[in-house]
Amino acid sequence: MAHDVSVSCPSCGVAIAEINAHTRSVACAHCSNWVYLGSNGWEAAGLFEHAMDAPSMLQLGKRGKLNDRDFVVRGRVRLSYAEGFWDEWWLEFDDQDHQWLEEDDGVYRLHVTINAEPEVETINAATVGGNVMIDGESWFVSERIDAQVAGVEGSLPVAIVPSERVVCIDVMGKGLKMSIECGDNDIHITRSRVIRGAQVVWK
Repeated sequence: MAHDVSVSCPSCGVAIAEINAHTRSVACAHCSNWVYLGSNGWEAAGLFEHAMDAPSMLQLGKRGKLNDRDFVVRGRVRLSYAEGFWDEWWLEFDDQDHQWLEEDDGVYRLHVTINAEPEVETINAATVGGNVMIDGESWFVSERIDAQVAGVEGSLPVAIVPSERVVCIDVMGKGLKMSIECGDNDIHITRSRVIRGAQVVWK
């Protein structure tokens, strides 16, 4: 949804449209610089030649309906690692909710953000079979991937920059499974569920 904030590109000075309450990084439509919200306000991360060449049912700006809820695709980040890559799409729903939709080898997972306080030191040091601390409780690490930001487009709710290193881990505990992504400026924790492509109706 629209958010009454005036943001000018720190690189070219032109006003950036499509800024909302959740935006933390965005591509400037005028000069193509990637801009993010840093500790000193909006900063330019420079131009980034990314390859977003894999076919997908998702496209920036595309509108659809998922479980009877209308949404628009606002942004995408591509994460690469030793064995390949996956895409994470930022969906803005008409009810003002926002969620990530992960796309990996034709499998789609819808992520819901969990409000929790992870201990950054335990996440960066996490190993499979070890534990991390979240809200003062121990969670078992079932998977860890050290990834890098290989592509960005549109607008995103995280202050992410090209080539940034991201630690991605899956944890288990209390009969639950959660995913954690830890970058230089942001950490977010989510729970996900698989959705079928047929569940999405495109407009």
